[in-house]
Amino acid sequence: MKFLKILHWIGLTMVLGGIWLYLGTELTAQVSGMLWASVLLGLGLVLMSPFPVVLVIEWARGQSSS
Repeated sequence: MKFLKILHWIGLTMVLGGIWLYLGTELTAQVSGMLWASVLLGLGLVLMSPFPVVLVIEWARGQSSS
């Protein structure tokens, strides 16, 4: 669980970095900048996704046992 939480925060950082790169710099006017922004956003979202699913599964297990 701690591993997924760490991946979630790394993913959130990558998403925020991609948003900053896209909105805050002129680097995305070039192809390499577009590539970096899309890679940061995509990988960040992929790293963030498992943690909320695990939280919902744990919550559902807790609801069924009570």
